[in-house]
Amino acid sequence: MVDFVRRWGERTGITIPRFIRWLGMAPSKFFAWRARYGQVNEHIRWIPRDFWLEEREKQAIIDFHDRHPLEGTRRLTFMMLDQDIVAVRSCRTNYGLLCGCSFTIRCTGGPGSSRNM
Repeated sequence: MVDFVRRWGERTGITIPRFIRWLGMAPSKFFAWRARYGQVNEHIRWIPRDFWLEEREKQAIIDFHDRHPLEGTRRLTFMMLDQDIVAVRSCRTNYGLLCGCSFTIRCTGGPGSSRNM
């Protein structure tokens, strides 16, 4: 599109803003494309986020679960926080990781848990 507008603008003498209006394109979109012209599309790759678990953290969770196989994921999460093993954002993170590793997960809580009623 950038080449098209540039080529026909030069041939006809029509200004770029007028040409863009005739095409029904937002000027900001055209000028953003022109600024990126010739650059490699790098936005397709996954961008690591702050909250993603690193491999060493995943392994620490799995090792901790191996040492405490009878604990549920909620208790495991808080035990790891108390012992300064791994700080995860939620119990669901542990649950998803351990389910993905084909572990048998206890879904019931300890004594006094509403799930045991």
